[in-house]
Amino acid sequence: MSVEGIWKVEMLGPYGWESVSTAFLEDGRYLAASQDHYVVGRYEMDGNQVRVRATTQSHGEARTMFGSRKPSMELSFDGELSGERIVGQAVDQDSKYTVTFRATRLADLP
Repeated sequence: MSVEGIWKVEMLGPYGWESVSTAFLEDGRYLAASQDHYVVGRYEMDGNQVRVRATTQSHGEARTMFGSRKPSMELSFDGELSGERIVGQAVDQDSKYTVTFRATRLADLP
């Protein structure tokens, strides 16, 4: 199954799942954004395993993620595609913290 499409990205926080961005995956490119940040990177598929390497940049109020409040971070997301969902772990390349994430397919790309 292809991961190309439009995805809702959520991270598991202390109060449950929190929507953090909408992502677009196409031809190896990973693009995502919310009202206060954007993410640019690349993704690879190996069977059902999805790996994303990306840089996030805050342009609004930076929020605390991965134990710090940096305006820019190098991130990796490693997850498994199952049906219309990807579930896995995200990590900031400069920290020891991981965050559980999930992405739910919203639509195919035209």
